[in-house]
Order: sequence, then structure tokens, then C-alpha cells
Amino acid sequence: MSMRVRLAWAFAGMALAVMVLTLTGVNVGMAVTMRRMGMGHMWGMGHGMGMGWGASVVPAPEASGAVDMAGGLIRWSLWSGAAGLVLAAGAGVWAAERITRPLGRLRDAARQLGLRDLSLRVPVEGDTEVAELAAAFNRMAERLEAEDRARRQLLADVAHELGHPLSVLRGRLELMQDGIQAPTPEALVTLQDEVVRMSRLIGDLRDLSLADAGALSLRLRPVRLEEVVDPLLANLEPVAAGRRIALERDIAPGLPVLEVDPDRIRQVLVNLLSNALRYTPEGGRVTLRAWQQGSEVRIEVADTGPGIDPADLPHVFERFYRADPARTRSAGGGTGLGLAIARSLVQLHGGRIWAENRPEGGSRFTVALPLPHA
Repeated sequence: MSMRVRLAWAFAGMALAVMVLTLTGVNVGMAVTMRRMGMGHMWGMGHGMGMGWGASVVPAPEASGAVDMAGGLIRWSLWSGAAGLVLAAGAGVWAAERITRPLGRLRDAARQLGLRDLSLRVPVEGDTEVAELAAAFNRMAERLEAEDRARRQLLADVAHELGHPLSVLRGRLELMQDGIQAPTPEALVTLQDEVVRMSRLIGDLRDLSLADAGALSLRLRPVRLEEVVDPLLANLEPVAAGRRIALERDIAPGLPVLEVDPDRIRQVLVNLLSNALRYTPEGGRVTLRAWQQGSEVRIEVADTGPGIDPADLPHVFERFYRADPARTRSAGGGTGLGLAIARSLVQLHGGRIWAENRPEGGSRFTVALPLPHA
């Protein structure tokens, strides 16, 4: 039995119960009234000492009036009860239809959602609770549609990213097998570069999948920021010098100790500094600054490059997003996952990361890590 029918029967049952209670109350009231009038029976008895069992019985005038009144009350109760029953049944059908119509739409939409029709939405109507349920359903459907779209895009991007190095490897190896190209050290270095690129992409995807599943572990310990920054800058100094880029360090003295995973923080800074060096022209400058602000330690990587288009700023941390078409493999671009991984790692530490353009030109990325007591 559907909910609509059950609700209609429930309202009709309540109306019938009201009718029965009304009739019962009328009958009880009549009985009490007659007793108070001294009429133990509905008929009056003759008075006198000579009256025996065969005496005539004549209805008393008071009893006749009471009978007429009782009949009128009973008829009125029956008609009013029947009218109440009809009205309650109609109200029950109307209320059942009003309640169950949006619920039926939600049911049908949920079935379609199970069939992967993620574009379906339901009207937000009805009572407050039903409207809230419909709005929550629409929000869930929108989120599922966005996640499905991101999943499809991710699969396409992964296939594209893996397809390029595999094509290079296959083509070079076929040339070597056919004797067209000799396996010289230079040719082998090219093959090795493509293998490294694929390994890095697979590692980045593994880190992202673990972060999404909440399974990316951190080995937290007390760390001074200089322990991470100084060796990293020393390793990148030759790269910066080779491109005639000044690599500067500006760390405020006496920074408090952080409770972080030093390897993961280093991974974040490597990504930010590598991007800054990659897109800063020769003769430019890349600066790493760190200072305490409130209950956070902030780390900023700024460059004197072309900056980021304001329309692209909200998307720079998305997977495989490249704001500049020039940031391709031929230009030394990465996999397009580095900033997405950096954001996941910073968030795992309870911190924040954002990007913005500098008023004097160039871009800067800022990481805010909470202090242990915070």
C-alpha cells in the first residue's frame, strides 16, 4: 500500500473516531439528562394504589419531549459526523497528495541517479522539511556530477600524460631496432628522461589518491624551518645560477619550532621553487621568505616572472591545470599535479596555501602552517 493511500485511510479513520466519540457523548448526555428528570424509563407509569400489572401505560409528556429531543440530537450527530467524515477524507487525500508528490519525485530521481543520470534535479517545493530534503538531494546530485566530471577529466589527462612518454619510448626503440638510430648515450638519456617523467607522474598520482582517501601518512616531529630550507636552497642554487636567476633567502630570526613532516614540507617547497625558477626569465629573482604571523608561520615563494592571469588564479591548484599554454613539456613543464599535491600536503598539516600576483610584478605562493600550540 502506497504512502498516499495510507495517509488517506489515516485521516478517514480519525474522522470516524471523532464521529463515534460524538455519538457516544450524545447518548451519555441523554441518559444523564433523563435520570435527572426522574425518568428511569422512556415511558411514564400511571400513579395510584389500584394499578396492577395489567394497568394501562401512557407515555408521560416529559418523556415524549425527551424522546423527540433525543431523536433530533442523534440525527444531527449522524449528519454532522458523516459530513466530518467526508471532509476529513477529502483533507486526507489532499494532504497525502501534497506530501507524497514531492517525495515521489525524489524517489524517481534517486532511481535515475542510480542509473548514472547525474544531471537530474528535483523541484524544491512542498513543506519546509520536504523542500529541505529536495534541496539537499540537488546539492548531492551536483556534487556527484562534479566529481564524475573531474574523474573523467582525470582519466583523460592521465592517458594523455602517459601517452606522450610512451610514444617517445616506442618510437626511439623501434628506430634502434631497425638500425636507423644508434643506441648512443645521448639517445639513451632521452629515453631515461621519459622513464623518469612517467615515474614522477605515477608517484604524483599515488600521492594524490592517498591524500583523497585520507591515507597519506605524515611523520610529524619538531622541526626548525631552517633545517628544511637551507639544504633545499643549496641544491637549487646551481640551477638558478645556470639561468642567471638570483635565489634569495629571507627567514626571520627566532622562528618557533614547527610540528611537521620535514620530507613533505620539503616536497611542497621543491614544487613552489621549481615552478618559480622555471617561469622566471633570465636575470630575474626568486625569493623565499618566512615569518611568524599570529599563530602561524608563513612561507612565501615570490618571483619576478610574468605573473598569473587573474582568471587562472582560482584554478592553479587543480589537477593537470596549466594556466599558460607555453607551460608544456617542451618548455620544461611538469605533470600538472605538483600544485595539487602541494595543497593536499599543506592541508594535511592543518595549514593553508594560496597564490596571488605581486603589485610590482610576478607571482607569489604563500604557505601558512599552524604553530604546535595552536
